[in-house]
Amino acid sequence: MSRESTVTGIDHVELFVADWDAAAAWYEHVLGLTPDPAFEDWWTTGRGPLVLSVDGTTKLALFERESATRGADVSPHRVAFQTDADGFRSFVDRLDALDLTDRDGESVSADDVVDHGLSYSLYFTDPDGNWLELTTNDYEAVTAERE
Repeated sequence: MSRESTVTGIDHVELFVADWDAAAAWYEHVLGLTPDPAFEDWWTTGRGPLVLSVDGTTKLALFERESATRGADVSPHRVAFQTDADGFRSFVDRLDALDLTDRDGESVSADDVVDHGLSYSLYFTDPDGNWLELTTNDYEAVTAERE
């Protein structure tokens, strides 16, 4: 049975962070996300989230909340960011400089790349403990590089 969908994509994902400025700097440094100027009024007036984006289409909405501290139940699920084979390789090459940690506070390295059989992923947290993933579906290209 086929139905016409009213959903055209994911608009944004919301996460809690302890400090907008620190979170924005981290997300730009690690993933290249920057504040979306279309939503600047929200965070400058404190009426809404700090909205980050890489393309103006898919957005990450950061809500400042005092209880967003590392180790606490911040977000029950993970946010997965997609990249191509070149982006994945570049990210893995920068892991030492990024100094990322997993949910247990352990350092993330190239050895932590997970082969899902159809995709590759790396799992890590932001400074507020939100669970994140960088994944690529360019499986054959990444597999060829890893051999």
